[in-house]
Amino acid sequence: MTINNKYHLGDKVYFINTENKAMCDEVKAIYIYVYKDYTSIVYSLKESLETVKEEDAFLTESDLKDYVFKDLIDFV
Repeated sequence: MTINNKYHLGDKVYFINTENKAMCDEVKAIYIYVYKDYTSIVYSLKESLETVKEEDAFLTESDLKDYVFKDLIDFV
């Protein structure tokens, strides 16, 4: 089994925090959960002390904005 994660220790990622605010923080730990039917990767962050699933983390502020406004853009 090979597990490929998008981000590595020290990478900065953009995400929506638990207060629904856009944030940027550094990855301090990576947790990989292997289940019978799927694998989940979760990043622990340095300053915010939050965790974020890989599918909810973005490399750039622009990528996060595109994700947030995607449905709005498709609607217009």
